[in-house]
Amino acid sequence: MSWPGSIYIRSARGPHNGWFRRALAAGAGRIRAGGVTQGVTFELADPSVRKAGDAAYHAKYDRYGTGQVGAVSGPDVLETTVRVLPS
Repeated sequence: MSWPGSIYIRSARGPHNGWFRRALAAGAGRIRAGGVTQGVTFELADPSVRKAGDAAYHAKYDRYGTGQVGAVSGPDVLETTVRVLPS
């Protein structure tokens, strides 16, 4: 399988979201996309990519209203940006 480059995900509702806590505690998991399952590892993203993540969320989802983007952008969730790497 070809890995598509850097993948980042972010926890809606901040660091108290259950999946986020479990992903960091385990450090590994699996993702499924396009009918493919891939083992992955999770690490907190470098702070330098967090603002770019906010901009990407706004560019893609602002048309759906502030609720969608508000859950995954802003200072309260920036610390939950996770880099996903193939294992």
